[in-house]
Amino acid sequence: MAKKQQIPFLKRAWVSSIGVFVLSQIIFITLEATGWIPNFRDFSGTLFGRITESSFFREWFTFYDTQHFNLFTLFFGITLLVPGILGAIKNVFSPSPQK
Repeated sequence: MAKKQQIPFLKRAWVSSIGVFVLSQIIFITLEATGWIPNFRDFSGTLFGRITESSFFREWFTFYDTQHFNLFTLFFGITLLVPGILGAIKNVFSPSPQK
Protein backbone atom coordinates (compact mmCIF):
# COMPACT_ATOMS: atom_id res chain seq x y z
CA MET A 1 0.00 0.00 0.00
CA ALA A 2 1.34 3.43 -0.94
CA LYS A 3 2.14 5.97 1.74
CA LYS A 4 0.10 9.16 1.71
CA GLN A 5 2.27 12.21 1.34
CA GLN A 6 2.11 14.81 4.04
CA ILE A 7 1.63 18.38 2.78
CA PRO A 8 3.91 20.97 4.42
CA PHE A 9 2.14 23.25 6.86
CA LEU A 10 2.82 26.52 5.02
CA LYS A 11 1.57 25.14 1.68
CA ARG A 12 -1.92 24.39 2.91
CA ALA A 13 -4.64 26.58 1.43
CA TRP A 14 -6.13 27.62 4.74
CA VAL A 15 -2.77 28.83 6.10
CA SER A 16 -2.22 31.13 3.14
CA SER A 17 -5.80 32.40 3.34
CA ILE A 18 -5.50 33.33 7.01
CA GLY A 19 -1.99 34.68 6.40
CA VAL A 20 -3.18 37.08 3.70
CA PHE A 21 -5.96 38.31 5.98
CA VAL A 22 -3.52 38.92 8.85
CA LEU A 23 -1.08 40.67 6.49
CA SER A 24 -3.83 42.96 5.21
CA GLN A 25 -4.74 43.88 8.78
CA ILE A 26 -1.11 44.66 9.61
CA ILE A 27 -0.96 46.91 6.53
CA PHE A 28 -4.20 48.68 7.53
CA ILE A 29 -2.98 49.23 11.09
CA THR A 30 0.35 50.58 9.82
CA LEU A 31 -1.30 52.92 7.32
CA GLU A 32 -3.75 54.22 9.91
CA ALA A 33 -1.05 54.73 12.54
CA THR A 34 1.31 56.59 10.20
CA GLY A 35 -1.40 58.60 8.45
CA TRP A 36 -0.37 57.35 5.03
CA ILE A 37 -3.94 56.59 4.03
CA PRO A 38 -4.53 56.34 0.28
CA ASN A 39 -6.74 59.03 -1.21
CA PHE A 40 -9.84 57.03 -2.11
CA ARG A 41 -12.94 58.52 -3.67
CA ASP A 42 -15.67 59.62 -1.31
CA PHE A 43 -18.39 57.06 -0.66
CA SER A 44 -21.21 59.56 -0.20
CA GLY A 45 -24.23 58.91 -2.39
CA THR A 46 -23.18 55.42 -3.47
CA LEU A 47 -24.18 51.94 -2.38
CA PHE A 48 -20.95 51.59 -0.41
CA GLY A 49 -21.68 54.94 1.22
CA ARG A 50 -25.05 53.71 2.42
CA ILE A 51 -23.44 50.53 3.71
CA THR A 52 -20.73 52.37 5.65
CA GLU A 53 -23.23 54.87 7.06
CA SER A 54 -25.45 52.10 8.44
CA SER A 55 -25.69 51.67 12.19
CA PHE A 56 -23.73 48.41 11.97
CA PHE A 57 -20.66 50.22 10.59
CA ARG A 58 -21.03 53.30 12.79
CA GLU A 59 -21.62 51.52 16.11
CA TRP A 60 -20.37 47.92 15.91
CA PHE A 61 -17.82 47.48 13.15
CA THR A 62 -15.39 50.30 13.93
CA PHE A 63 -11.93 48.75 13.89
CA TYR A 64 -10.45 51.72 12.03
CA ASP A 65 -11.23 55.43 11.80
CA THR A 66 -11.20 55.19 8.00
CA GLN A 67 -14.46 53.81 6.65
CA HIS A 68 -12.68 52.34 3.61
CA PHE A 69 -10.53 50.12 5.84
CA ASN A 70 -13.61 48.94 7.74
CA LEU A 71 -15.30 47.98 4.49
CA PHE A 72 -12.16 46.23 3.20
CA THR A 73 -11.84 44.36 6.50
CA LEU A 74 -15.41 43.07 6.22
CA PHE A 75 -14.83 42.00 2.61
CA PHE A 76 -11.49 40.29 3.39
CA GLY A 77 -13.02 38.64 6.44
CA ILE A 78 -15.79 37.10 4.37
CA THR A 79 -13.61 36.07 1.43
CA LEU A 80 -10.41 35.02 3.24
CA LEU A 81 -10.95 34.47 6.94
CA VAL A 82 -14.15 32.40 6.87
CA PRO A 83 -12.86 29.86 4.29
CA GLY A 84 -9.51 29.77 6.09
CA ILE A 85 -11.11 28.93 9.43
CA LEU A 86 -13.35 26.32 7.83
CA GLY A 87 -10.32 24.75 6.11
CA ALA A 88 -8.42 24.68 9.39
CA ILE A 89 -11.33 23.00 11.17
CA LYS A 90 -11.62 20.41 8.39
CA ASN A 91 -7.89 19.76 8.57
CA VAL A 92 -7.90 19.31 12.33
CA PHE A 93 -10.87 16.96 12.42
CA SER A 94 -10.22 14.92 9.26
CA PRO A 95 -8.60 11.52 9.62
CA SER A 96 -6.45 11.87 6.47
CA PRO A 97 -4.20 14.77 5.39
CA GLN A 98 -5.81 17.24 3.00
CA LYS A 99 -4.38 19.47 0.30
